[in-house]
Amino acid sequence: MHSKKKVFLGLENIAGIFTSLKKGFEQNGIKADFYSLNEHIFGYKTDKIINYSENSFLRKLQKFFLILKLLFKYDYFIYDSSGSLFPGFKDVKIFRKFGKKTMVIFTGCDIRLPEKVKQFKWNPCRDCTDDYKNFVGCVLNTKPDKINNIENNFDILVSAEEAAGSLSRKYYPTLFPVDISNFNYIGSNPGKKLKILHAPSNEEYKGTRYILKTIQQLKKEFEFDFRVVSDVKAEDLYREIENSDLVIDQMLVGFYGLLSIESMAMGKPVVCYIREDIMANSPADMPVFNADPDSLYDVLKKILQNPGLLKKAGESSRAYIEKYHDAKLIASNYYSLLEGAGNA
Repeated sequence: MHSKKKVFLGLENIAGIFTSLKKGFEQNGIKADFYSLNEHIFGYKTDKIINYSENSFLRKLQKFFLILKLLFKYDYFIYDSSGSLFPGFKDVKIFRKFGKKTMVIFTGCDIRLPEKVKQFKWNPCRDCTDDYKNFVGCVLNTKPDKINNIENNFDILVSAEEAAGSLSRKYYPTLFPVDISNFNYIGSNPGKKLKILHAPSNEEYKGTRYILKTIQQLKKEFEFDFRVVSDVKAEDLYREIENSDLVIDQMLVGFYGLLSIESMAMGKPVVCYIREDIMANSPADMPVFNADPDSLYDVLKKILQNPGLLKKAGESSRAYIEKYHDAKLIASNYYSLLEGAGNA
């Protein structure tokens, strides 16, 4: 696939998805640029950092000329839901008036409403702190209105399945993209001591305390290495994953995240909580060891008793990522949605 049409990506690089999507579009022969208001805390690459003047008048001028530039340069616009260049997605309205096609990607906390997930015993809102809400921009009293505003202003909605219950109009379920070429297959070949890694972006959100409690129990019965790593750059995290036999992602969210995806891309098996309703609609070949805080002890015990399970699981994990998460495939799917948006 080659196209003269160009794609704008912006503005927050949640889980590095825009870095991967940019590469995926390029692999399809499509020009794409990622714009952001800041550098990513974990070091994911950004094409263009938007720097505004502190002077309000100059800032308005900068935004005006930026909108003009984008209007003439790009045909398709893909945003995450964190916000846009103008308040109230006014820039998106302008782009649509000029016939541009727009897409928004919801990734989780941006769309998740507590009343929609608290029906499940284990859920990401269960232990969420005010600090984490502030970090991810989860403002509960304004979130429903923001979701409604987004629904009214974008041609296409794309959402992580586990959080999509808050949407009232048609959406397309999505899996996070990953640039397969960035990850060599390492596989899992456990030695005498199994090496287990947990790398939470936020301990309350990922259910770290439940994992630590289970690990303490198992340490009384088995000999294995366990590491918790946080607040590191992507390259440093990759080295930790490479040196591990098994990765524990999260116990509350209900689906696997970027840590799982990147680990599986290296052929590392993953333990993660997959919510029952999502599991029923997920690919049958999903190789994740499914566990919640109630079952984690039994799941890990079985693995510790049978470490040979990990070799085949690692092979299946890489194959699964290649089949479902390749950025080239996902970018192609997004492009097809945008191409057909005018006919929807």
